[in-house]
Amino acid sequence: MRTRFIASQPLTSHLSLLTKMKKIEPQSVGDVLRLTIEECNMAARFEELRAIDLWRPIVGPQLAKLCGKPTVYNGIMRVAVPGASLRQELTMNRSTLVRLINAELGKTIIKDIRFI
Repeated sequence: MRTRFIASQPLTSHLSLLTKMKKIEPQSVGDVLRLTIEECNMAARFEELRAIDLWRPIVGPQLAKLCGKPTVYNGIMRVAVPGASLRQELTMNRSTLVRLINAELGKTIIKDIRFI
C-alpha cells in the first residue's frame, strides 16, 4: 500500500513513516538498470536491437545504403531490398549473415533473415 504525503498532516507523521521504512544499501545506476531490464524481460529485445546495429558493419556501408533499415521480431530479421537480383544474392548468403551477426553478439539471437 502506498502512503501519500499530504501537506495538511504534521511533519512529525512524515518523519515517523520515514524512520519505519526499510533501509537498503545504495546501488549504482547501472546495477539498478540491469535489474530492471531482467525483471521486465527486456534483455532479449535489447539483444535484437544490437543485431540491428550490427547489420551495417557486417554487410558494409554501400550495401546497407541500398537496403532498408532492418527490423527484428522474435529472432527473425527483415530487411527491405530494392531489387530481385540483390534479394537473390542476399538470400544465397543468408546463413553466412546469420552466423556473422550471432558470432558478433556472442549467442544465437537471429534465427533467420527474410529479404522483402
